[in-house]
Amino acid sequence: MTSLLLLLAVVSQSPQQGPRARTIPRPDGLLVEFRSLTRLEPQVEVAGFVLSVETGQRAVLPVGTLSLWADSMWVLPDSGGIAFSLDNLVSGVDWALSGDSLTLLVFLRSDSLIAFPGLSWAGPPVEPPPQGAAWTDSMAAAALQNGEPSPWLSRFDCVVIDPGHGGRDPGAVGPDGTFEKDRTLEIALLVRDLLALKMPGVRVVLTRTDDSYVSLGARTRLANADRADLFVSIHCNASTRREACGFETYFLSLARTDDARAVAALENGSMAYDDQDQQPQQESDPLSFLLADVAQNLYLESSSSLAELVQGDMQAEWPGGTSRGVKQAGFYVLRGAWMPSILVETAFISNPGEEALLQTLDFRFRVARAIVDAIESFAYGQGVGW
Repeated sequence: MTSLLLLLAVVSQSPQQGPRARTIPRPDGLLVEFRSLTRLEPQVEVAGFVLSVETGQRAVLPVGTLSLWADSMWVLPDSGGIAFSLDNLVSGVDWALSGDSLTLLVFLRSDSLIAFPGLSWAGPPVEPPPQGAAWTDSMAAAALQNGEPSPWLSRFDCVVIDPGHGGRDPGAVGPDGTFEKDRTLEIALLVRDLLALKMPGVRVVLTRTDDSYVSLGARTRLANADRADLFVSIHCNASTRREACGFETYFLSLARTDDARAVAALENGSMAYDDQDQQPQQESDPLSFLLADVAQNLYLESSSSLAELVQGDMQAEWPGGTSRGVKQAGFYVLRGAWMPSILVETAFISNPGEEALLQTLDFRFRVARAIVDAIESFAYGQGVGW
C-alpha cells in the first residue's frame, strides 16, 4: 500500500534550466538533493502526505534510484514540480536550505532502519585503501554521502572518551561548590585506565586530560581524525529542582521530551565559551544540522544499543540510583561524529545527595566501570574478541 506525496521543486532560473537533482537512497529513508546556480527561495507547505516547495522554475527529474522508498516519480503536467509515489514506510519529511540558498535537501524519513542487501541501494562496495594507507576525511565523507558508515568501523580498535566541559567552562556547579568539569575528568581518566586493563587491544583517546577548554566542535573532529569506533561523552546532570535524581544516557536525535530539551540546552550552552572564531557555523545553518542528523541516523541503532548497555550496567553498579532511561536529544557535541556516539549523564550534581556521591572515589569508579563494561559488551556484540 502506498501513499502519494507530491514534491514540487522549482527555482528562480530560466524556465529552460532546472536545478541539478539526485536521489540518495539510505537505510533510514530517501534523500533528495537539489543544487542550483542561483538562489533558491522555497515556500514549503505540508498537508497530510502532500509536501510542496515552490519557487517558480521548471522541474527536472532527479537522477538516481528510489529503492523501496518510492514506486515511481514523474514531472507534473504543468512542469511545476515532481511527484513521488511513496511506500508507507516513509513516516515524515524534513527539509533544509543551505546558508547560500543554492542547495536544497529533502529527506523522506523512516521510523526504522531497513537492512538493504549489499548492492541493492548503495552501489559497488567501497574499495579498501592501499595496504598501510590511512583512511582520509574525504573517504569518510564520500562514504557518508553514499549512505555508508565510516570505512574504519570494520575494525574495532579505538574509543574516544570525552570529559564534558573544562577550563573556562565549569559546567554545572553543585550546591556544595563541586564543578562538573572536575568530576567528568576524574571519571574519564578512570574509564581510560580500566579500558587499558580490560581491552588492551583498543587505543583510548581523551578529548582532554587536564583542566583545559576544548570547543564542542573540536571534540568530534578529534574523534574523526583518530578514526574512532565509539565516541562517549561524560557529563553530570543538573536541574533547577534539587530533588531531581538518577542517571540517563542520550544518543543524537531531536529531543522527544521537555526534560531532554532542557538537558540538551544546558550542555549545548558550552558553546558560549568558544572564542568568536570557534563559534560553530552549523548552529545557524539548517542544512548542516540535517546532514549531521542524517549521518547519525546511520548509527542510530548501534548508538541506541550502547546507550541501553550503559543504562543496564549503571543500574547494576548503582542499585539505589534511579534509571531515567535512554533518551534522544540534539547535543551539539554528538553531531559531527562519524561513528556511534552517546552522552552519559552520570548523576545530578544539583542534588546534594548525588553531589556527595560524585565527590567519592568509590562512586566515580563504579560509574567508570559501568561505562567500560558497556563498551566491552558492545565490542563483543560487534564480533570483537579479546
